[in-house]
Amino acid sequence: MADTFTSQSKTSPTTTDLPDRLCTWCKVAMTKRLVAGGQFVHYTCPKCVFQHTTKRAAQAQ
Repeated sequence: MADTFTSQSKTSPTTTDLPDRLCTWCKVAMTKRLVAGGQFVHYTCPKCVFQHTTKRAAQAQ
């Protein structure tokens, strides 16, 4: 059986590679994670639970 996880992890950026964002209301640094197969960045405020999703820019190959 082929190992599909190693090939995906090499091409996926880490959360440190993603842009930071401050909460609109609290001005606290939001947590971030990739969603929809890495097409979007989902941000969540740890203080007030405000959520925001941003489409990632196309990567140059």
